[in-house]
Amino acid sequence: MARGPIDPIPTLSELDLAITTPRLRLRAFAEDDLDALWTYTSDPEIPRLMSWAAHTERAQSLDYIRHTHASRRNGTGVTWAIEHAGRLAGVISLEDVTFTLRAWRIDRAELGYWIAPALWGQGLMTEAARAVLRAGFDTIGLHKITVGCLEANAASRRVIEKLGFRGLGRRVDDVWRDGAWWSVLRYELTCDEWLSTLPPP
Repeated sequence: MARGPIDPIPTLSELDLAITTPRLRLRAFAEDDLDALWTYTSDPEIPRLMSWAAHTERAQSLDYIRHTHASRRNGTGVTWAIEHAGRLAGVISLEDVTFTLRAWRIDRAELGYWIAPALWGQGLMTEAARAVLRAGFDTIGLHKITVGCLEANAASRRVIEKLGFRGLGRRVDDVWRDGAWWSVLRYELTCDEWLSTLPPP
């Protein structure tokens, strides 16, 4: 039987959401991260298959850091800076956190992430995302986490499928970018589905 909605609805800003994994530390952004973040956000290769564009001014990266703080305060999202070997290496987030929709409880969020190209192919993004799924379902109390990627983004698709997300389908020519229409793959994972992937205690 599926777990019902949690009560009371949590206040995101009051939760301890710092995470440590075998190889990573996931924490809130600080404005001191600006220099390291700008190194990545100004690189046009990193967001080429994502929904955001490379930043052209450092102020954009600072605005992003401040946006992550505001989202946590207003209860709409949680963003973690990914640290590897003591250095900023990427970003992972639960965005559009929504517990109620008029008379409905929906208790869901959208997973998003990226990691430095030098660390691609080492399983680090999967490691970070597994930890964030646990935080989303266990600490925040979400019922469902959704995620999507461009069909052309094979690396992101591998991460999503390793995590056990269930495919919902292919949205043909769903977004326009760089002079072309791109198809998008959509996935979701409920709390019970996630629990079924865990090893027995």
